[in-house]
Amino acid sequence: MNELLKQYINKDVLFHFVELIHDLKIEKATVTIFDFNLWDTLINMELNRLIPFVELRPGVLVTHDAEKKKFIEKALLFAKKEKSIVAVKKPMINLETTMGSFEHIKNDGADIRIVDNILDAMVIASKKRRNNVMYVTDGYEDEALITAAGLAKAKTVGFRRFFVYQNHLNTASLIKKEAENGNDHHGFLIGLKTGLNTGMEAYADIPLIYQKGVVISGYEAMEIMQSIYLLLEQMTTKQPRILFQRTKEVSEEVTQRARWMMDEVFKPEDFALSNGEIISNGHYAINEKYAAFDGCRLLN
Repeated sequence: MNELLKQYINKDVLFHFVELIHDLKIEKATVTIFDFNLWDTLINMELNRLIPFVELRPGVLVTHDAEKKKFIEKALLFAKKEKSIVAVKKPMINLETTMGSFEHIKNDGADIRIVDNILDAMVIASKKRRNNVMYVTDGYEDEALITAAGLAKAKTVGFRRFFVYQNHLNTASLIKKEAENGNDHHGFLIGLKTGLNTGMEAYADIPLIYQKGVVISGYEAMEIMQSIYLLLEQMTTKQPRILFQRTKEVSEEVTQRARWMMDEVFKPEDFALSNGEIISNGHYAINEKYAAFDGCRLLN
């Protein structure tokens, strides 16, 4: 048994859901994960070994794929310019591209700062007003909402020479594209924070049109396993639907506030994959109202 799993306090509950999954008598199934934290837990605790007949796949951006490397390469070019500071979160610092990594150019003299979020980057910008400070971030709506709130604050304060270079993706659009590309997907997991920021309505046509289930999952290992069970149970009953694994977390007021903030800062934009595929409205672009902070414009 995996060491992390041995130490997991709720492993009895987790194994209960493992048994329920085995009781479904499924020969083969595929579940796609659209969340960094969910995927990391699955990999670090080797949960896939408990249900070997279920193929667990990462969605776009969850792993360090070609799209992410291409995105980072532009930020590396910016970081090499005079009077430039790039603020990134720790998981991004060592990602290798054809141009090296943030850690590599930092060792060569580039000013790279590790931060936890956009607010930390704004603190750096407030202290380094003669520098161009760029916060580099990616992710789904959970991260996009934080970015949006930070940019709203930056505009209110009147920040200058502060930019956000972001690659936030629209989870619902990505899931639709995955569903269109083949029939081997039996369901999709997204993280709770993303689900609260988008609401269930964003995924309404996934079960209706594509006959695939969507479960919005908590982040604990037992919650992830329960979410996988909820998806596979839908597969066996042929009744795909959208579910919150943590039903008590659902709040229409929270979702409405999140959507308002997202709409305030972002607009939809098509997203091009490295293989040439286009995902309609798959990307969140910073709108004209906040164009002064748009790092994409600075780099293009």
